[in-house]
Amino acid sequence: MLSMYQFSFLWFFVGLAVIGLGVAFMRFYKEVADNMGSGAASYDRYKIAALCVSGVGILMMFNLHNLIIAFIANLIFGGTLNN
Repeated sequence: MLSMYQFSFLWFFVGLAVIGLGVAFMRFYKEVADNMGSGAASYDRYKIAALCVSGVGILMMFNLHNLIIAFIANLIFGGTLNN
């Protein structure tokens, strides 16, 4: 069984910071793609990566990443991790 949900202010602010990075990445994706990628051919990939970073930030804000990681670990290793 997965552990109970517990809100954490630390992860809330870490998630806000990650969302801020994702938004900055979304704002400047063209410059990043031009300098680090293959230019206009990779614009869509960089926009999707920025959206994924923002999505992970939302999961981190509400401390849901721990539940997802525990669920995947239970699928892989079986049983419960916290007895």
